[in-house]
Amino acid sequence: MIICYHTEILSPWTNDELQQKMELIPDGIKRQILLKRNHLDMQLSVCGNLLILALIKHFEVDLTLAEIVYNDYQRPYFNDGFDFNISHSGNRVVGCATLNGKVGIDIELMKPINLNYNDYFTPTEQQNIRTAKNPDTEFFNYWTRKEALLKAVGTGVFTPLLDIDVSANSFIYMGDNYHLSPIDIAVDYKSCIAYTIDQEIVVKAIMF
Repeated sequence: MIICYHTEILSPWTNDELQQKMELIPDGIKRQILLKRNHLDMQLSVCGNLLILALIKHFEVDLTLAEIVYNDYQRPYFNDGFDFNISHSGNRVVGCATLNGKVGIDIELMKPINLNYNDYFTPTEQQNIRTAKNPDTEFFNYWTRKEALLKAVGTGVFTPLLDIDVSANSFIYMGDNYHLSPIDIAVDYKSCIAYTIDQEIVVKAIMF
């Protein structure tokens, strides 16, 4: 089973609220959060860490945030069967985790775009976007699919988006079978989960 939690920041936290919410976060991660110049970015980062803790609690695994390590592409993970991924955009944060296989997630606030499709999408993807009823919405569908996949793979932005085609919902990439499932978070957002083992996905909103 894949569990996906998401949360929304409705208003700025006071400094006291920020400090209180960071009590469960290790000092090393706290220092990184406090380096952020934008208060919303701090809140988003704190929420991301709290989502990881909520996912750890759900799966009842004996892990702490201090045990997070990073691969060569700065993808966070645990040296354990528990795999997780976090994404944020606008004022929302999503996180997902599973005990079976690898998982990646992306969320994007939909807004006006001015990009050259040729730089990011394969010919098939470009055709699907341009002929869609709402091309701008379809753009974000494909963008989140690509981002979720590369986060599951573990290479992220280090793999050019043109190197992958996510027109299908299931395909083999770098020797692993991947599945893509869009998830509904809010009407003005698009989000997608990528995963290697087909399983039930449970989506739930939580607040901090």
